[in-house]
Amino acid sequence: MMSRPLDTDPEAWAIYNAVLDRMDGSKRLIAALELSDTVREIRLAGLRARHPDLSPQKIVARLVAEDYGIDLPPEK
Repeated sequence: MMSRPLDTDPEAWAIYNAVLDRMDGSKRLIAALELSDTVREIRLAGLRARHPDLSPQKIVARLVAEDYGIDLPPEK
């Protein structure tokens, strides 16, 4: 089990872990994938807010560069 985040009180952390403990493997995987998708959408929204002049393709390219260190080819 990972340590409790500093912004989470102990009771909430215990409840969160109890919920995870009741999930089987497939439900945990689905929850992890959904959380990952949500975090990516939040990051994309932040990039769009900070760079309203960039096209959707350039926003995604910036996210890919930040996450993987890969520069995508320029738009055509």
